[in-house]
Amino acid sequence: MRFCVLGSGSKGNCTLVESATTTLLIDAGFSGREVSRRLAEIGRRVEGLDAILVSHEHGDHIKGVGILSRRHGLPLHINRPTLLAAADRLGRIAACREFVTGEPFVVG
Repeated sequence: MRFCVLGSGSKGNCTLVESATTTLLIDAGFSGREVSRRLAEIGRRVEGLDAILVSHEHGDHIKGVGILSRRHGLPLHINRPTLLAAADRLGRIAACREFVTGEPFVVG
């Protein structure tokens, strides 16, 4: 498993997690372009992602989520309270896979 923090702080949060079969972003708190740039710095591309997991609705965690989902057909794994709180900022998303906080779920 590979875990790479692409950025952490008030200007944006984004982490790449890779297993043998799945590549996931946890949050995308930078613009879509900036997330793409940061992925390229570590030899990865948005097109290689399977999904985005949204931890919560703060702007420094969701800034690029909507655009990345729309442009690249990436599903979001998100809990209902976060989805409701962020819906107007996310816009249309490719697919929503809701999870219940504290319950196990499968990504990929």
